[in-house]
Amino acid sequence: MPISACGHTGQVNLGIEYSESMVSDFGLDPTPEHYSCLIDLLCRAGELERAWKVVNEKPYKANGRCMVSMWGSLLSTYYEYGNVDLAKLAAQRALELDCRNKGIYVLLLNMYAKYGVWNEIEQLREEMKERGLEKDVGCSRIEVTS
Repeated sequence: MPISACGHTGQVNLGIEYSESMVSDFGLDPTPEHYSCLIDLLCRAGELERAWKVVNEKPYKANGRCMVSMWGSLLSTYYEYGNVDLAKLAAQRALELDCRNKGIYVLLLNMYAKYGVWNEIEQLREEMKERGLEKDVGCSRIEVTS
């Protein structure tokens, strides 16, 4: 999908142009997946206000998976930029759609730890425990052959 490729290569204006061209030049109705790519593109470019506006104002009927992805992109970007309040709001919206999404919880836990919001960590861990969710344990392995 060209919009996604533009997001990964930093061609923000071209990605936006593709998105707008779908409607104006070809009369296509963008799908939730298209909007998800557009939001990711805007987040990668630091265009957080525009991304927020797209999530909240676009006239589309997105399925839960796409909406969680859109809110997850915002959460991740706000985390990177240190905006804990908006990251928390994005996480709330994502968890309203999928309260068992471990990825959202892990991003929140990492953000709270990075920015020293310790009281929130314990509360979030309790919530995960109540829902029967566990953070996956990471591991590494190196195989040596001779």
